[in-house]
Amino acid sequence: MGRSRAKHHFAAAVAAIAIAGCQFKQGAPGPTGVGGAGGAGGSGLADGGSPVGTGGQAGTVTPPIIDAAVRTDASSASNPDSNCAAVNQGAAPLPPDILIIQDRSGSMDWNADASCRSNCGADSRWSQVTAALKQVVSTTDTMVNWGFKFFGSASGCGVTAPPEVPVGPMNGAAIVAVIDGARTGSATPTRLGMNAGAAYMATLTDTNPKYLLLATDGAPTCNPTLPANMMNTEDALGAQQAVTDAFNLGFKTFVVGIGDTMGAATLDQMAINGGMPQSGAATSFYQVTDTASLVAALQTILGRVGSCQFEVGAAPNSMTSNDLIDVFGDGMAIPRDTTHTDGWDYSNAAHTAIEVFGPRCDAVKAGTTMNVTVTFRCTVS
Repeated sequence: MGRSRAKHHFAAAVAAIAIAGCQFKQGAPGPTGVGGAGGAGGSGLADGGSPVGTGGQAGTVTPPIIDAAVRTDASSASNPDSNCAAVNQGAAPLPPDILIIQDRSGSMDWNADASCRSNCGADSRWSQVTAALKQVVSTTDTMVNWGFKFFGSASGCGVTAPPEVPVGPMNGAAIVAVIDGARTGSATPTRLGMNAGAAYMATLTDTNPKYLLLATDGAPTCNPTLPANMMNTEDALGAQQAVTDAFNLGFKTFVVGIGDTMGAATLDQMAINGGMPQSGAATSFYQVTDTASLVAALQTILGRVGSCQFEVGAAPNSMTSNDLIDVFGDGMAIPRDTTHTDGWDYSNAAHTAIEVFGPRCDAVKAGTTMNVTVTFRCTVS
């Protein structure tokens, strides 16, 4: 999968921020208009008049000034026609933070249908899965902040606390190196792996959307409530609860089942508990059997996590406020909606980031809405 194809599936919208910069000189020109045929190009008027070309057809101004308030201090009193002009500043959706939690149990050495259980070479689940993971993270690490976590440890039921690769931008090469240096042979401590992943994600302080991606080939084992000599026993309920606990912390989980999973009912329930089940498929988790099917599943997952959160930044000057903004999708006003049904709302207490919700977010993810713009208004003093 090339980078251009990955971008197509990820469907990240390009955003711009229009900042209303206050200008108070009498007669100062506004944004330049485009003159019409038969006459010289005109100028957009700073006093709210139409941007017309002198002797020609109507000019254009991009972006429009929306509800730009006129100042009432001494400066505007001496210049009653003063108003705000707009300038564009580039911005981008917040990339999602995704931590991969990857099973490296002994059965990952089997082939997909378990007809081969040793020396399976390129047909092994491990070879197929790691090839897909390396391909996808390498071609999408400019759009996704990837992290990587193994479970269990090199052998047995242990799980180390920190991830092998912390979540961050441009992590493709680091994840490839970790995978290439790893070996299989552990049990399947899914509960412990999920708990460690969620605990790590809770330490991140950025405002990016956050997800866990659990990839496993077997029924969960390593029940930590049992004596040490009985830990390598079934732990389906514990794994399901761990996914629920992560969801309650704010981290949704995608579940990928590799080959003959030996626990489809458990994985189905984990996918449901994680809040991101498949729809319209035979299973709620993503069932994969080879490199190609895992690449396809990962592309589908990335299409579902395209960000609808946008950095607004601090107010550009003392005459603007983050509390006085208007939001547009391809030039059409998006209303503020604090119910998060179909509109925008602030996504942090500082009001430096916004999120678009509902069908309008779906349009952003699908690429139907290509540009999200924000206009700062001037405050009235």
